[in-house]
Amino acid sequence: MDAIRKNHSAKARLYVDAPLQASGFVTVSKEQAHYLGNVMRLPLGTVIALFNGQDGEWHGVIDALDKQGAQIALINQTRPQTNSPDLWLLFAPVKKARLDFIAQKASELGASRIWPVRTEFCQISRVKDERLVANAIEAAEQTERLDIARIMKFEKLATALAAREDDRLLIWCDESSAGAAKHNITTALAAIDPPKKAAILIGPEGGFSPAEHKILTQINNCLTTSLGPRILRADTAAIAALACYQAICGDWR
Repeated sequence: MDAIRKNHSAKARLYVDAPLQASGFVTVSKEQAHYLGNVMRLPLGTVIALFNGQDGEWHGVIDALDKQGAQIALINQTRPQTNSPDLWLLFAPVKKARLDFIAQKASELGASRIWPVRTEFCQISRVKDERLVANAIEAAEQTERLDIARIMKFEKLATALAAREDDRLLIWCDESSAGAAKHNITTALAAIDPPKKAAILIGPEGGFSPAEHKILTQINNCLTTSLGPRILRADTAAIAALACYQAICGDWR
């Protein structure tokens, strides 16, 4: 709520790939200029908020605006840089619209890394990284987030698991455990000390293969969890798991 109050005077909020500093100027893209001038219809002198994932959030005024771009004169920093919890989301990608949904909502829920992974039963062969990045940026702009979720390339599950540090808790959402009380995700998370680093793993619509299941049961620092008595769609499961984690172990506490 504090962030919302601080941004009350800002009529728009944009992510920029440029340094933010006192008495500086930032030039935004044609697309952002179109948004400011034609979608929001903001005149020169309007206060907007800017962030770049490194220098916190700043207020600035629209100093110049045309079809080629816009120049923003920086006024002052309104919030110092803070980052979201060190929380990865590993998931087998789904169809286009639902993939967009996962990228958007995972970003809104504070995932620090969004990693589509190829599993044996995954039916998607290609993922457009730039589309996921755009969704992550838009979600950060809308939710007052100061950092941007890192979008990883679509790689094999084994590659992502190998990149996980030993001290990063793997929270495996195992559809075969659906309804098992001892694996209930809220009970399981409440029983442990909140980890400093975690990764949530969501499988494909067809579930994990027997070979993948065997590998995951043998991984160290892995918490097998159930997302309740119903088998959820992959996109629903991702959001449910992130919400449970943030409420019990993350920055909702």
